[in-house]
Amino acid sequence: MALAGFKIIDADGHVTEPASLYSTHIDPKFRSAADALLSRIGIGNLGIVPALYPKWRSAERPLGEANEIPGLGKLPSGRNHPMASSAGGYDPAERIHDMDKEGIDVAVCFATVATSVCAATDPAMEAALARAYNRWVGEYCGAFPSRIKAVGIVPQREMERCVAEVEYLAREPWAVGITTFGNLDGMLPDHPYFDPLCRSAQDADLPICFHGGTDRPPFAPGREDVGNNMFMMHLTGHVWHQMRVMAAAVGGGLFERYPTLRLGFFEGGISWVPWWAERMDGHYKHFARHTPNLKRKPSEHMRGDRCFFTFDPDEAMLPEAMRLLGVPRLMWASDYPHFDAEFPDAAEIVVNNPRLSADEKRAILADNALRFFTRVTA
Repeated sequence: MALAGFKIIDADGHVTEPASLYSTHIDPKFRSAADALLSRIGIGNLGIVPALYPKWRSAERPLGEANEIPGLGKLPSGRNHPMASSAGGYDPAERIHDMDKEGIDVAVCFATVATSVCAATDPAMEAALARAYNRWVGEYCGAFPSRIKAVGIVPQREMERCVAEVEYLAREPWAVGITTFGNLDGMLPDHPYFDPLCRSAQDADLPICFHGGTDRPPFAPGREDVGNNMFMMHLTGHVWHQMRVMAAAVGGGLFERYPTLRLGFFEGGISWVPWWAERMDGHYKHFARHTPNLKRKPSEHMRGDRCFFTFDPDEAMLPEAMRLLGVPRLMWASDYPHFDAEFPDAAEIVVNNPRLSADEKRAILADNALRFFTRVTA
C-alpha cells in the first residue's frame, strides 16, 4: 500500500488497552492481586491506573470561573476520534481497516496508559503488570505481524527487573523499541539510576522512546500549577515534559555515554524544538560545569544521527522546524485513535503540503522511521 506513491510508517499510534488484560495476561501468582485492583474500578479503557493512583484530579474548573463543573473533564466524543473505529485500539482487524483508510503501511503502537504502572510501589507487582501489557500488545501485533508493531514498556522500580524486561522485549518479533516517560520519583533520564536501562537498550539495539501523558503517573511537570483545568493541563503536559526530558537526556550526556543508543521524543510537537536547541546551546555556554558529561553543543546532538522527533501533521511551522533540525530527524505520527488525531487525514496533510519536496515527504513519512525503528521493514 502507498498513499499517492508514498510509503507511510506511523511512528506513533496508540492502542487503547483494556484493563482486563492485567487479569488475563498476568503471571498466575499475581492474578488475585490484579483482580482485586480491577474490582475497585471495573473494566474500561482508562486501565488500571486509577486503582494504582487514587488521588486523581478532576481538572473540571473552566478558565475564568471559580468553581468546577462536574463532568466537564469528560471528552464529548470519548477518548477516541469519532470517525475512527471504536474498537481499533484493541481489535487489530479494526485497526487494519482504519490503517487502510489512512494509507498506512506499518503502524508502531504505543500504550495509552500502561506506562503508568510505575504507580505500583511494589517492584514485583509493577514488573508483573508491565509483562502482562507486553504479552497483550504482542498478541495484538501478532494478528498482523508485518503491519502492526509496538514499543514495549518496562518496570522502573528495580533496574534488575527493568533489564530483564528489555531482554524479554529483545526476543519478541513485535517489539521495535522501549517507551518511558523518562522520570520517576524526581529522577530524570540523565540520572545514573537509569544507566542499566540505557545500557541494556543499547545492547539490544532497541531505541528508547520518551513519550509523556496527560495527568497520570509519573506526572509531567507543572501538574499542580495549571489551575485544575484540562485545557491548561493537556496544552502544557506533553510539551513541558518533553522540554524537561530532552534537556536532561542531552545535557546529561546520554549520547556520549551510550555511543550507539538512539533516542526519540514523541507527541510533543516540533515547532518549538529548534528554539529549545538554541536555548540549550546558550545555557551550555554559561553553565558547562553543570553538564560535565556533555562534550558538544546540545544542538549538535539534536541534529545528530541518533536523535529523532515526531511532529503534528498540521503544524504550520513544520517546514521551518524540519530544515532547522535536519530532514532526517523527523518522523510522521498519527496519534490514532485518540480524539485529537487528524483522522483519517493525518498523512494526506503532509502529502499535500506544497512547502515540502517529494524527497522531504518520503523521508518524514517513512524513511526516517525505518532508520529509527530498525526492526520495522516495509
